[in-house]
Amino acid sequence: MKSENTRRQMMKSLGAALLGCGLSNRGYAQTTAAGGYAAKAAEVMNWIHENFWMKKRDLYKTAIDKDSPDFIWGSGVMFSAVVAAARHDKNYKSVMRKFFDGMEVYWDSKVKIPGYEPAPTGGNGNDKYYDDNAWMVIMFLEAYEMTGESRYFKRAGEVLDFVMSGWDEEGGGGIWWHQNHDGGSKNTCVNGPAAVGCFRIAKFSDAKTAPKRIADGGKIVKWTTETLRASNGLFADAIVIATGKKNPDQLTYNAALMLRAYLSLYALTGEDLYLDEAKVMGKAAAGLLDSKTGAYRDPWKWAHLMVEADYELQDGDSLRSKIKQVASGRFGVTTEYLVSAD
Repeated sequence: MKSENTRRQMMKSLGAALLGCGLSNRGYAQTTAAGGYAAKAAEVMNWIHENFWMKKRDLYKTAIDKDSPDFIWGSGVMFSAVVAAARHDKNYKSVMRKFFDGMEVYWDSKVKIPGYEPAPTGGNGNDKYYDDNAWMVIMFLEAYEMTGESRYFKRAGEVLDFVMSGWDEEGGGGIWWHQNHDGGSKNTCVNGPAAVGCFRIAKFSDAKTAPKRIADGGKIVKWTTETLRASNGLFADAIVIATGKKNPDQLTYNAALMLRAYLSLYALTGEDLYLDEAKVMGKAAAGLLDSKTGAYRDPWKWAHLMVEADYELQDGDSLRSKIKQVASGRFGVTTEYLVSAD
């Protein structure tokens, strides 16, 4: 994977399952009565499993005409689809467990701070992408939330530790895209999901660990907003630290994860400013729609994340009163605490 663009093209059609399967439970329930999305999600998911699942390796292959497993990013997307399917079809729970075990061939436990290599590894690798790993944190927390099985939570924490090891103060902060600083960039596609992962894991962490996770999420959001946010409220794709040059491209999945990060801050603090900023992002994301089709212009492998963020944002106002009652109850989180976190 010699460039970010090349790497992104490796996401094959199996990731499209998330568009049907990865919607919120509320969205799924609303469509079940009519039979529409629920039936289509089951159809797509079952077809993908039948045609992509590698029984001898407990992995999904990279393409229907290939016998090699997908890279870890594509596997992470597919794991989230399996988790979503398992919420509604118990048969996928066993698939989820097998898939989790199958992905151990990517896990590099021989290095100082373990993490996932992009391809199966014998260990001691040095080609890890922080964004690949940041996505895995979110996927494993989804599995933990559904099953309560500690191995998913444990691995999410281990992966998040690796992701946070990519933070340094060069360029004022932020997490690098690649562990060897390939491309010399810090990207929204790693910092956005890393922040969401920090906030999400804090919900299930003990009183000693949770504040540190929240502080990490807060500083990531602060840096990404100050460094990569554009005047329209959305986010540039990346910044090359040595030159300060930005890639101004605005992608749906970058908008989606930063929107979700702000919604997480709102849920933690009850501060309306975070919900208001999330709404600004949601409104600005309308500019990413194809005017002819009404669909997001990006490929499904990215656009499904914006759809999920739209669902979360839709619930924002209805949660306002509840959040204000409980926001500071467990961690005593305040806006000042998050902004000044280091």
